[in-house]
Amino acid sequence: MAEAAPKALSVAAALAIAKGQLEAITVRIVGEVSELSNKPGYAAVYFTLKDAQEKASLPCLMWMNRFKASGIQLKVGAVVEVTGRFSLYAAKGRMNFDVSSIVLAGEGDIRMRIANLAKKLEAEGLMRPEMKRPIPVLPARIGLVTSPRGAAVYDVLRTLRRRYPLAEVVVAGVPVEGADAPAHLIAGLDAVAAAGAEVILLVRGGGSFEDLMPFNDEALARHIAALPVCVVTGIGHEPDTSIADMVADVRASTPTAAAEAVAPALADLRQALCGIARRMGFAEASLISQHQRALSDMRTRPLFADPLALIRDDAQGLDDLSSRLALAIARSVARAAERVAHMRMRLAKVGPRVLAEPTSRLVRMRVGMEGAGRTLVRPYKERVAVDAAKLESLSPLAVLTRGYAAAFTEEGHVISSVEGVSVGDEVDVRVADGIMGCQVMRIAREEYSFIEGSFA
Repeated sequence: MAEAAPKALSVAAALAIAKGQLEAITVRIVGEVSELSNKPGYAAVYFTLKDAQEKASLPCLMWMNRFKASGIQLKVGAVVEVTGRFSLYAAKGRMNFDVSSIVLAGEGDIRMRIANLAKKLEAEGLMRPEMKRPIPVLPARIGLVTSPRGAAVYDVLRTLRRRYPLAEVVVAGVPVEGADAPAHLIAGLDAVAAAGAEVILLVRGGGSFEDLMPFNDEALARHIAALPVCVVTGIGHEPDTSIADMVADVRASTPTAAAEAVAPALADLRQALCGIARRMGFAEASLISQHQRALSDMRTRPLFADPLALIRDDAQGLDDLSSRLALAIARSVARAAERVAHMRMRLAKVGPRVLAEPTSRLVRMRVGMEGAGRTLVRPYKERVAVDAAKLESLSPLAVLTRGYAAAFTEEGHVISSVEGVSVGDEVDVRVADGIMGCQVMRIAREEYSFIEGSFA
């Protein structure tokens, strides 16, 4: 008996079976984005992946919450690696690839990491314009960090020799490619900086994206920004821009342009020096002209035309004072002569009478004056003697002559009690004929009274 043919399926049932089978498989796919639809308000991002040979394409969708969580800036031409499952949209009978995760693949991923590093360093302020150091105007020593075998080193040296042969060039030949290149570049920068370079050229010739990767190293970028010396980069060609270019003080398009940036041309220097010489000549001529005018003005002044003009008034005043002094001396001498003559006349009249007085009268007058003087002095002399005796009895010096002494502090205060001093204090002890400087060695307190004439 023949078996019955299987029952035909409806379109919905067939699609459901296919959908169940497809969604049970999770795969990873690498492809290039050829179409992209990321419109505001959509619940998902729609894009198409294609092979490099463009032999196949696959429509994909990724729900918006997953896409935003991935942090990927998706664009046409990016090479991505997606993970997900195939899905069927039954209403249209269309197959999609439901993406659960997405990452940039190959160079795209590297470029994204470089872009994120650039944003990070920029946020830290390593690329701010105020952080950039100026190139020295006339550097005496120029540092060069590059490969010793590449064409860049010859281009730079040739340019420096042609434009600015006055500078000394310090070269650090280091590898510029490979995993260890960033460490060698850092060592080269430190070496030329330690050698006294006033400006450093960090250069290399053109190459692929992978060849320039050492110049996108984070450690190298931070080292460039931290160097105390101006760093000028000339890496690759005009379109190439690395992290090192971004943090350097000056970025040149090529190694030759970097050398031209730090080396002024001799012709320009010569022209600048000629201009300075002309300006200095004009300034000196102007200064000399000003001094000549000032000398001419001084020459016309009365002081220089007539040397006596400076002392004329003082000389006249001195002559006037001299005349007045001579007149005053003459008048004073005349008055003195008149007084002498008048006194001579009076003495001539009185002298004979004084000489005619009897000598006995003068003797009596002297004896009388002496007696009167003794009489007047006697009461006062007796009173002074009594007062002197009283003072002698009251004088503390008289007490000291009997063997007593008085003690004083260094400030001159009388010490009347042992409470006023301490052991080790310096005191002055006064006796009858002088003062002794003493130090308190011990203190003994005594209780005493005058009751019945004895000490207690």
